[in-house]
Amino acid sequence: MASLPECILRRGFKDSPLCLFIHGLGMDMNIWAEPEKTRILAGSFPLTVLLSEGPPEPPEGEASLKDYITTGRQPRSPKTSFHDLMNEGYTVMAYSQRRPATDCMTLVEELGLLLDRHGRIAARGVVLIAHSRGGLVARKAVELLDLRCIGLVTLSTPHSGSSLARLAGMLSGFSKVLYPFFMNAEIGTVRGVLRRVTEFLKSEAIRELLPGSAFIRSLDDEVLRGVKGLSMGGTDPALFTLYRWRKGSYEKMLSIPDILVSFLPEEMVPEELLKGKGDGLVSAGSSVIPHAVEHHNHPLNHAKIIFDPEVRRKIREFVSDL
Repeated sequence: MASLPECILRRGFKDSPLCLFIHGLGMDMNIWAEPEKTRILAGSFPLTVLLSEGPPEPPEGEASLKDYITTGRQPRSPKTSFHDLMNEGYTVMAYSQRRPATDCMTLVEELGLLLDRHGRIAARGVVLIAHSRGGLVARKAVELLDLRCIGLVTLSTPHSGSSLARLAGMLSGFSKVLYPFFMNAEIGTVRGVLRRVTEFLKSEAIRELLPGSAFIRSLDDEVLRGVKGLSMGGTDPALFTLYRWRKGSYEKMLSIPDILVSFLPEEMVPEELLKGKGDGLVSAGSSVIPHAVEHHNHPLNHAKIIFDPEVRRKIREFVSDL
């Protein structure tokens, strides 16, 4: 028998539904329960680089005389809906997919094993709260598993696919653009990270996310008519910015995706990368779940949508009304 995924479970009131959190591609359960432990870009950087807000305060003393690079002000203790619902007395669970880069059908089978193991705590029903590709796993689980799903929340989920998957082949050339922004001692590290990311973006998991892929076409929209749904999307594609402290002030070195967009012909720039239309990875249009009772767009990137206070408030209200 396959081993169960690792999970974090916090029991709430006996009559509360199970709020089950599903992470996206390349992530794990920590993005919900312990975000400060989450790493991105092949495990090379903390998730908080995607949550930064402008350059930090100017350094003082000897530090002000040195040149260095920063991604800006990062939150120290980011919170998610996992913490909110736990504090309100709901039973909450987050788990790590054992093979997160595999196909979605395998992940649905894995989720089924987890729910079979914890069937008793789901007696009052399950609320699935998912980010990015996790929302597609959740939808397929509603279709195929014997699951009493009373609510479904998806955050930046590519329900119609993401055209960014088509750009994976360009990243090896794009990596050379980044080299001049780093000291020579760092170039090897940058090259290694981008190589691993490029390999990841060419995986089967990414191909499933292409608009019109066999998996996207297999999703049964009609099943969602029987489930109360809430979806949210982001409209700020700025994933992160690098600043350099030099000669007494910060200067902006580069921003993702701005530098990528600048090297693409205008007709090739996908909505995912356009301000007001995407969050850097998923377009606002694709993030709309079929037959949702509510959908909201927010000026947030693909990661910030998990931690934003207004998004979290709407999720709390949605769950409390179930």
